[in-house]
Order: sequence, then structure tokens, then C-alpha cells
Amino acid sequence: MKKARFWELHWPLIGLILLIAGLGVYNLHSSAAAKAPTLYLTQLSWLSVGLVLVLVTMALDYRIWENLAYLVYGVICLLLLAVLVLGAKAGGAQRWLVLGSFRFQPSELAKIGTILCLARYFGSRVKGDGYSLRELFRPLNLSRPASVAGLLALGWSKPWMVDPGGEFTRFVYRELNGEFLVVGDLLWFRSSLLLGAFIIGGLLSWFVIRYAQVQALLNPWPPGRKRHLIIASWVLSTVALGAVGWFWGSPWMRDPLAMSINYWVHVGGPGGIHETVVEVWWFKGVLLGLGGAYFAASVVSHRRWTGPSLDLWVAPMDLLALPALLILVEPDLGTAGIVVLIGMTMVFVVGIKPRSIGVLGIMGAVVAVVGWFGILKDYQKRRILTFLDPENDIRGAGWNAIQSLIAVGSGRWFGKGHKEGTQTQLSFLPEQHTDFAFSVWAEEQGFVGCAILLALYLVMLLMAFGIAAEARETYGALLAVGVTALLLWQSLINVGMVIGVAPVVGMTLPLFSYGGSSIVTTMLGLGLLLNVHWRRRNIG
Repeated sequence: MKKARFWELHWPLIGLILLIAGLGVYNLHSSAAAKAPTLYLTQLSWLSVGLVLVLVTMALDYRIWENLAYLVYGVICLLLLAVLVLGAKAGGAQRWLVLGSFRFQPSELAKIGTILCLARYFGSRVKGDGYSLRELFRPLNLSRPASVAGLLALGWSKPWMVDPGGEFTRFVYRELNGEFLVVGDLLWFRSSLLLGAFIIGGLLSWFVIRYAQVQALLNPWPPGRKRHLIIASWVLSTVALGAVGWFWGSPWMRDPLAMSINYWVHVGGPGGIHETVVEVWWFKGVLLGLGGAYFAASVVSHRRWTGPSLDLWVAPMDLLALPALLILVEPDLGTAGIVVLIGMTMVFVVGIKPRSIGVLGIMGAVVAVVGWFGILKDYQKRRILTFLDPENDIRGAGWNAIQSLIAVGSGRWFGKGHKEGTQTQLSFLPEQHTDFAFSVWAEEQGFVGCAILLALYLVMLLMAFGIAAEARETYGALLAVGVTALLLWQSLINVGMVIGVAPVVGMTLPLFSYGGSSIVTTMLGLGLLLNVHWRRRNIG
């Protein structure tokens, strides 16, 4: 066995980490000068704590963290649950746990917990041809019918369970504030119906001819049957064409979507048939029957199970979805998104079958629609709308984006100089020491300073990818990939929102922005990354 030696540490990466962190403290000395002149000293304290954590993390072989991965993941999920019950609220969100004078965000630690857990899980389950969607989600896991039973119990007396159709129409009415949509004239829709009716006649005729040819070898059709079926096909097509022509000017034919929405608004509002909740007695029975059939299918599917017992209950996507959903409920859309991006990056590195990628895209679109109408808070929707049109609400939701763009643009080539930025020193920039720290740097150091800082991040990411490529086994490689994904996505989103190419979310720039929980999480991740590199040749 070859032991890791001190001089085999990745000193270029260590130097790069310290350099970026030092530039962050230098930037914080200016960004917090107007409100908290000594905040940069607090950042130095957090960096000192982070360096201690790096040393502690590296003192233990990263294979030990493989054994502790599920335990760490479980503890962090319990902390996320504790946040929802006991967490401190600020700015409409409940994200912090407070222990005396100590305050931290478990959602930040969830990034590391997710990396450890997924690396442990996939480390021993790599498939040569990649994972399919069925293998990622495992719809017949025994946990699925148990979850369905829990949801039925929780929602047994809820309006969505008692009167689903009525609740849907009332939801549409509330979302549109009782206003009706303007009915348009979708000529392409009606033309598509005409073309579709004609194509149906042709396809039915082709099917009859082909089927008659097959039957002619074994069981020939009686004379005239093929002709009669072809005539019937074209009669059906003609009837469809006539129906489209008859209703050509009908509002339901001109714009069926708007008419449907207007109908739901009408029946879900005052005076409508769904104005109040009316129990649909048979709906619960149908759900119970489907749930029972689902449970039976799960039992049959696993009656001869010979794999790990964990896989009977937990699918790969469960390990990713649980912390992401708990964070989303806080609500913290930015951190939940980062957790999902980290996990999906690791999944793609492990391998996913090409045909499943398109289905994932469709699922993502469906989730986006459901999230917009059923999950996102109003202020989160305003952030997305403001990203599309920042000038629509300059003094409201668009203030952050506009002020950030002004700061970035005013820096020009070489910036205004340290503590000379007007947007910064006059406190026009919101959260200028955390989420918008890069805006301060851009204003005071200019384009050249931004190019240098981004180049440092690029080199750091390339070194991190190199460590993943040189790892001695799958677990170490996935651990390095997860940490690299954390740095990559968080940096891209933070810089993107600062320069107006991404929605404004609560996201810090790793090592550069102020934040105790963020610094601790980033340092823990970098400690694991350095650990993987340091012991890459220790094969004993």
C-alpha cells in the first residue's frame, strides 16, 4: 500500500481556492463598508472555520465517508424537517435553524448530503448501457403504494379529494380573477382538423388493403368486403370533413382552449355549478380501487426480488427528490434547483439511455407547468417574469436586476476602483455582499477584473474535472463530479443573474460571496475533492 504524502496534495488547487477567497474578502471590504464595515473580518472567521473543516475532511480517507453517506444524508433530511417545524422566518421564508447565537441553513448542507448519498448509491450500481427511466424512478417500488396510501389519508377530506372537478374550476377562476379570455381565431387548428380528417380516410384505406393482402394467403375475404370497408373509411372521413365545415365558424372550433378556460371560469365562479364544494361520492372509491391494484402489482413485481433490500423501497430519484422537495417547501427555489442540478449531473455521468433523455425533457416541461400554477409563490413568479422584462416593474421586482446591470455596465474596462463604486457605496445594490457580490466586483474592477475572476473559476473547475477523471474508483469519481457540479452550477447561476441572463434567485458565488453556511458547504465539498486527489494512488 502506498500512503498519501503531504507534498502530494493538489497545491495549485489549494492556492487557487485561497486566491479566490482572498479576492472575496477584499471585495467584501468594499461591498459592506457602508452598512457593516467589519463584515469582512467575520468572513475571515468563517473561512478559518472552513479551512479547519477541510483539514478534518482530508484527515479521514474518503472511503470512510462512503460508509457514513446514508447516515449523513438521513441526519440532514431530519434537519430539513426540523426547519419546517422549528425554523426561524425571515423575508417570507423559513430556512434557518437557530441554536443560541448560532444560525445556519441545513439546505446548504443538503448539497453535500446529496452528493455523498448519490455517490454511495451509484458507486456500486453502475450500468454499462446506462439507466432507463424505469430504473431511475422504479414505479413499482413498495414505497410507491405506501406513499399513495399516505397521500390518500392526508387528503381524504380535502376539496381536491372530495370534489376534484369543482376544485379545478374554482382554481382556474381564482388564477384568472374571474376574468374571461379573448377568443381568438386559430385558422391553423381548423385547417389541421380538415387535413387530419382526410388523412384518416387514407390511412384506414391503406390498413384495409394491407390486411386483406395478409388474409388472402390463409383466410381470403369474401368478394366485395375490401371495397365495402374502403368505402366506409371514406364515408367516415367525409362525415368528419362535413362536421368540421358545419361548425367552422363556431367559437369552440375557432379557439377551443380559450373557450374551455372561459367555461371553467364561468362554472367555478359565483353562480356557477361548481361555486361550492359538492362531494363526489364515487371518486374516493375509484382511488381506493386503483391504490389497491397498484399495491398488488408492486407485491407481484418484487416477490422474487434478489437484489439489495434498499432497492425494494428506494429508487435513485427518491434520494434526489426528498431533500429537493423539503427545501422547496421552505421555500427556497434556488437551493432546491441546485440540488436537482447536482443530482442530475451525477446521473448523466453514470449514464442514461438516449431514448430516456427526451422523455425527461417532456417530464421537465410538465413539472414546470405544474410548478408555475401550483407550487411557486407570487414573489417567485415575479422574479421569473422580471427576468423576461426587467423594466416592467423597475421599482418593484425588477429593482435588483436593473441596479445590478447598472453596476456591471458602469465598471467599463478597468472599473472605478476599490470602494469607489457609486452603486455600491450608496447602497443601490440589494444584497451586495451576498447574492450580488459579483456586481460590486464588476463595478469596481471592470471588465478586466471580471475576466480575471472568471478565468480563475474556469481553471478551478478544470482542475476539479481532472480530479474526477483521475479518481481510482467509481465512488471517488462520482464524489468529485458532485462537488464540481456544485461549483459549476452555483457559479453559472449567480453570474447569470447578475448580468441579466438568468432569473434573480437567492444564490451566492462560491468562496466569493459572504455567508457562513455557504462557506462551510463549499469548503466541505472542496475538502472531499482534495481528499479524492490526495489518495488517488493509495490503493491499499
